[in-house]
Amino acid sequence: MIQGTEHEYTLYCKKMGSLGFDPHTLGLDLLRASDLHAAGEFTVNGSRCYYDVGHFEVSTPECSNPWDLLVWEKAGEKILDWVRKVIEEKYTGKTRVWAFKNNTSPDGTSYGSHENYCVSRSVDFPSAYVRGLVPHLTTRIIYTGAGDLIDGKYVLSPSAYLTGTLVSAETMHDTGVLNTRDEPHSDQKWRRLHVIVGDALMNETAILLRHFTTTAILQLLEDGQLDDAPKLDAPVEDMWHNVECTKPDEWTVRVAGKAVNPVDIQRYYLAKVEDILETDAERRLLMIWGEVLDDLEAKRSKRAARRVEWLDRWFAIQDALEADRGTETEMMACKQYSEVGEERSIFYRRQREGLVDRQTTDEAILRAVTNPPSDTRARLRVDLCDKFNIEMVDWSVVVVDDGGRRRIELPDPYATQLEEPHATAS
Repeated sequence: MIQGTEHEYTLYCKKMGSLGFDPHTLGLDLLRASDLHAAGEFTVNGSRCYYDVGHFEVSTPECSNPWDLLVWEKAGEKILDWVRKVIEEKYTGKTRVWAFKNNTSPDGTSYGSHENYCVSRSVDFPSAYVRGLVPHLTTRIIYTGAGDLIDGKYVLSPSAYLTGTLVSAETMHDTGVLNTRDEPHSDQKWRRLHVIVGDALMNETAILLRHFTTTAILQLLEDGQLDDAPKLDAPVEDMWHNVECTKPDEWTVRVAGKAVNPVDIQRYYLAKVEDILETDAERRLLMIWGEVLDDLEAKRSKRAARRVEWLDRWFAIQDALEADRGTETEMMACKQYSEVGEERSIFYRRQREGLVDRQTTDEAILRAVTNPPSDTRARLRVDLCDKFNIEMVDWSVVVVDDGGRRRIELPDPYATQLEEPHATAS
């Protein structure tokens, strides 16, 4: 299933006001003047980097599976960190530039970390998704939450904490568990499911599980296999309750008036997904999914924290408080956990110390910085940018100058070669 993510990163420098520049726009200028730039807002690895509501946003290229998604999302971190280093070297000297991959700032401002899935329009929207997908999205936070400090309390998932309703078209306020934005960037037979009730994650297992579970459940939905999904009485209200509970035995959702644990909802989906798996890699992820649920339920916190980001971040904050009881220690540790620079990030320090599990390699991530996925439209779009002088490029269209102005439509996100009938003179 074609999928991708969008992350609004924060670049911060104490001098940026006095020096008269915004590190986000400066970073984009530096990127577009570098060898990483392909054309327009796109990079040579098929990602799109642009300015959005005060942030440096990176959208991954189209990926065909959760494993590639993990690698290219991590490649986006590397691109942002390269930008950060160049700004320090050329503009701020000894004054540090900080780069964060998170969802909220200490002043309470929130920003997006969104998932996108290419799904069939044959499934009724939003009704079938409310029935089959919402129980997953509102309970997966127990292992896909990033953790954060908001309103003076520690929450499992900042995005879930700030979600306002069940279904909404908004992305900035009054956000919904289901977002109704309909921008397919493809042939109209597909819908781009825009999932905004998710967090900016650092942990590789958490990223992989987020996409493996969700794509598998979307496949079950398209196959009509979720008619017996647990019907939650009050999914948003239960999510608000659970997001503030760090103790698994305090989690609860209501199904037909009966209180059950969200772990049980996830086990319903796990059993369904087991029946459609085809590869050893998929079965391995199913096993990890089950182990994570078992560890959370049994309160094996240290073991679960290797794969669950909100839990590892909580432990990291406790470690920082033991070392320094300063008034800002808790918030500083919470935010520094999501620092992208490996030499400064609490998360990457813990990864080096072997406290969190890995699911890919540094070599694979570095290759993905300069190369697009080989089996999606991203490869084709980059090839066109290499071959032609580009007048305009977007996800599903490229306008080239090859002796005459030509508009090339790219309606199929799975296409890796150009279908000439879609190329028209304009």
